[in-house]
Amino acid sequence: MTRRKRLAVAFVAAALLVMGLSACRNETQNRIRRSIQEYTAQRMYITIYSYDGKVVFTGLVDGKVTRSGNASEGGSGSESLGDYIYWYDERGRYLQTDLPYLVSTYDRNVPAAP
Repeated sequence: MTRRKRLAVAFVAAALLVMGLSACRNETQNRIRRSIQEYTAQRMYITIYSYDGKVVFTGLVDGKVTRSGNASEGGSGSESLGDYIYWYDERGRYLQTDLPYLVSTYDRNVPAAP
């Protein structure tokens, strides 16, 4: 196979992969990310904010942060049930909130090295 043909095949394969992944629904993409996250055992930190932007909680997450789902994938949920997130901390305690949040892979309380 010539170099040009190999390059064309590689381009088509990459394009198909990108289209295939973009065709996944949001929840499916989240499941893939979570499974990678669980496999790599990366430490996650969560920061919870009040509605006026002040930090009300910061802590280590054991596992993953899960968003409540009121409907199956692709369905429509009932807003009356409310949206919230939940997670377990490093001591195994269940935590839940409906406040704004940020999940990161670094502890935001530790100042960055110069």
